[in-house]
Amino acid sequence: MKKISLYFPYFFIVYFLQLFSCSETESSSSNIISTLPENNLNSTSTASEILSFNLNEGIISFEDNLVNFSEQNIQPDNRSSGNWGRFGGIGSINLSLEYDENPNIDNINNSTKVIKINEPSGIQSWAGFYFVLEEKIKFPEGKEAISFQFYSPKPGHKVLLKLEDGLPNGTQGKKSTGDLFAITTTSGWETLIFNIPEFDGRNNVYNTITIILGYEVSNQSEVNYYMDNIQFSNPIQIIVDQSNIDASEQVTRYSGYQLVWNDEFNYDGAPMDDKWHHQVIPIFESGWANNEKQHYTNRIENSYVSNGTLKIVAKNEIYDYKGITKSYTSARLNSKFDFQYGRIDVRAKLPKSAGSWPAIWTMGTNVGEIGNYHGDQEGSVGWPKCGEIDIMEQNGSNKQILYGTFHWADNSSQQASYGLTKDVNSLGITDVTDEFHLYSLEWTSGILRIYVDNLLVCEIMNNDSVPFDNPHYLILNVAMGGTLGGDIPGDFIQDSMEIDFVRFYK
Repeated sequence: MKKISLYFPYFFIVYFLQLFSCSETESSSSNIISTLPENNLNSTSTASEILSFNLNEGIISFEDNLVNFSEQNIQPDNRSSGNWGRFGGIGSINLSLEYDENPNIDNINNSTKVIKINEPSGIQSWAGFYFVLEEKIKFPEGKEAISFQFYSPKPGHKVLLKLEDGLPNGTQGKKSTGDLFAITTTSGWETLIFNIPEFDGRNNVYNTITIILGYEVSNQSEVNYYMDNIQFSNPIQIIVDQSNIDASEQVTRYSGYQLVWNDEFNYDGAPMDDKWHHQVIPIFESGWANNEKQHYTNRIENSYVSNGTLKIVAKNEIYDYKGITKSYTSARLNSKFDFQYGRIDVRAKLPKSAGSWPAIWTMGTNVGEIGNYHGDQEGSVGWPKCGEIDIMEQNGSNKQILYGTFHWADNSSQQASYGLTKDVNSLGITDVTDEFHLYSLEWTSGILRIYVDNLLVCEIMNNDSVPFDNPHYLILNVAMGGTLGGDIPGDFIQDSMEIDFVRFYK
């Protein structure tokens, strides 16, 4: 929106999955989560020996005391202590586990030895493996999550985990965490974290860990995954104010993501001060960028919450700020929450009036821009090196024309950009000014996608030449006039963008 040169679970519960007993030949599905413990047998162990998986002993590094993952060492699915097994095979086609050299020693994982999981072509989409622990899991205080380091050949692989109490499926009173998910964000090592919900309590309940590494990937080519360093972890921070979610409102759950920050606007008055910052200081001496005609204020007349929505109101009025007089006022809100990768959903109804220029967009927290919430505490690289993602900008004269755009600095630090102009009529969306619609960004280290009502507007691969790899914050504003707003009619009085909710998923 504001070009300074001119101007992204972890958890999701799947409702339809059947529980499975995890036998090697069984075709029902399972829920997964957690870690493996360091084992105590060496690679010479035999099929008759009991494997020792004990998460309570701490990190599982796979460097020493290796378990023999050979075919003859697979134990039957009787869920007794120390067993391990696999499921989802078709005939002789099964995944396999073995110890291997680290395929890419880096600052995330510098281990020399890791575990490799091979999934051959044609395996079931729900294929995976499980470990039965020697002891029921006891979570240390403050570490109500399990993490491990994971190496995927590409971003976008769904990893599913579940903790269970180890009883056969169908057993009365059988307990599980339900399905917990994460989606890989890179082709290389990364740390996946799975928050463990309370359910019936966390301690002394679960002794089985089940893992599916390419969940919902059907008819895939052969692929190798790598795992290492399974351990207890601090949970992902959740900043969701459940009290502000209307009981009649269904919060969307996305596979691979969990809700980490939101504002449902189910209150009255000014936008919550602990969530939003009013950016009122012009970025230039004479005002805002792009030849915009408004002053941004922190007055309730220009931004307020009522009847379940946030209103950002542009008004025709003479307003002086630090000796600079403008003919229009509006508001520009910065989220105090910043994020790197994940998904953003903003449900909004856009203004009808010509000359108005609403936007839902992000900028890097390292931007050296006066007046923004984050200031220079995370750096000051300036625009466009900070990166900018325009999730939605509305045309000033044709209100059915929307823009999705990415801005960054090229190798010479000059502006580079890519995006698409979309007449939303082509998407089957008839009116964005009288009805609320969902404007979304999905952001990983591998790709960025912009949607309207979950319909793809544009996408761009994320790589070294398109470096969207730093935290961003969200901006909501309505500008007047300028390069995209265009001419303002003489009879303009006021108009607004209404926001039903803002939700960040990770």
